[in-house]
Amino acid sequence: MARAILAAPGRVVVASHVRPDGDAVGAASAICRALRAAGRESVCLGLYPISDIYAALGAESLSVEPDAFERRPDDTLLVVDCGTPSRLRDCVRPIASLMPVLCIDHHEKLDAGFPGAVRTLVEPDAGSASEITLRVLLAAGLPVDVQAAEALWVGVATDTGRFVYDSVSPATMQAAAWLVGRGVRTSRLADDIYGNVPLNRLRLENRFISSLETLAGGRAAMGVLSPEDYAAEGCDSADSETFVDIARSVRGVEVAAFVRKVTPDGRSFASLRSRGGTDVAAICAEWGGGGHKAAAGATFDLSLRDTISIVRKRLSSI
Repeated sequence: MARAILAAPGRVVVASHVRPDGDAVGAASAICRALRAAGRESVCLGLYPISDIYAALGAESLSVEPDAFERRPDDTLLVVDCGTPSRLRDCVRPIASLMPVLCIDHHEKLDAGFPGAVRTLVEPDAGSASEITLRVLLAAGLPVDVQAAEALWVGVATDTGRFVYDSVSPATMQAAAWLVGRGVRTSRLADDIYGNVPLNRLRLENRFISSLETLAGGRAAMGVLSPEDYAAEGCDSADSETFVDIARSVRGVEVAAFVRKVTPDGRSFASLRSRGGTDVAAICAEWGGGGHKAAAGATFDLSLRDTISIVRKRLSSI
């Protein structure tokens, strides 16, 4: 993968999945920064919406929206934290189909991935795409400055639940130690992400908590947010990124679900988390989604009510 990135003839265009989380934002912005620091042209494509808790990473300054993007003949697309075209934003997918693709991911490979990809690096046992990305950047000899290191730190820390998920390995901790050695401000970043919450987001969280219900004799929990909930608090999808973990924290719950529809004209989404032996990636695959055994999601071209009904029925049977 390092050789393939270095061999890219022109600009490297970096993309990730729809509704980018800390790992997607961290890995994408770190690669873009490292390439620019090495004198290469690079830009992040369609990395939106980015939650303001990641503002310190400066990812927005590296990004361009698809409607303002002008493709060049020698562009190469590098997709991180996303192993299939179906998880790209709708407006990014047509652009991606016109470029040679490189892919770095850590999700279980449930389909053919990117057809005709030049190079694919998928490590399902890795704690995050950012962990893999750091090793690729070092293998390529690309410079990882403090800003890139902090972006990768955010990716590693958030995707491992602050280093507590089963996906944490010695390699994860070695990556974290290397990043701290580069000068990552761990306390500052933790405060930005977990300790500096706007009031409207707390009110949205309260709406989510009020919606929680338990299923399957208490082994599952589900919370819901509607377009009206988001509009009432002036929030968007980025503001509820971690809400599924609230459902997962309910005592006795093995599988948690967060079902939402952000805007009246948009799709419905379901995020699932598992703390037991249930493979939520397999459940989401039934709905055309995917992810990890302990963390997965799916998109529905259905009403919120119908999506809730489908998820409730499936969780009731675990």
